[in-house]
Amino acid sequence: MPKIALVEDEAEAADVLASFIDRYGAEKGVGFTIVRFCNAIDFELTHQKFDLVFMDIQMPGIDGMEAAHLMRTYDSETPIIFVTNLAQYAVKGYEVDALDFIVKPVSYYNFRMRMDKAMRRIARAGGRSVVINTRDGLRVVPVSDIEYVEVSKHDLSYHLVSEEEPLVVYGSLKAFEEEVEGGPFVRISNSCLVNMNQIRSVRGGSLRTHRGEELFFSRSRKREAVATIAAFLGGSI
Repeated sequence: MPKIALVEDEAEAADVLASFIDRYGAEKGVGFTIVRFCNAIDFELTHQKFDLVFMDIQMPGIDGMEAAHLMRTYDSETPIIFVTNLAQYAVKGYEVDALDFIVKPVSYYNFRMRMDKAMRRIARAGGRSVVINTRDGLRVVPVSDIEYVEVSKHDLSYHLVSEEEPLVVYGSLKAFEEEVEGGPFVRISNSCLVNMNQIRSVRGGSLRTHRGEELFFSRSRKREAVATIAAFLGGSI
């Protein structure tokens, strides 16, 4: 179920957008979780991961454009749709790679067009990311970019397709497994979870990823893991 942040200080405008989201969901047969924020500061402090953000620009404290710049320091993926009274702000939206903007008062026709665009973006992105608390701050990583995750003591290593070196943070493999429940991951040992979309082959007591990494099954988990992988890949191994 996609989770949408609604950052809007005007209650009436927020009510309109929330009703449009519900209407769109009913038309498309999609459920949405809506989390409302009456200012950008509360939004920045929440540290939640969203699939889509509707951001008012003119708000007290820090405005929506400044909040979007802050968001992009740790999340380069989540689509942002600005909601504004002034069309000239749309040009500034390109600075933060905004998906689109809507000028108030918002009509359902214009809203629906933007939502269609946002849903296509979410679908292409696989619709899921994880938030990792690194030494340099929060970082949003698409699930599709994770090759495998392994734990050693309390160090959790995220091996990413897009990077040579793993991203190492303090954490629990069980907590990560719960966060991505229902996703394409299989536990092959007590210390390793693998993204099944990244598996190239399985042979004997190990598997190889598309990048050539060889990872080993534990005896206790091999049978269940191999069956899970075979079912996911649509055949026997």
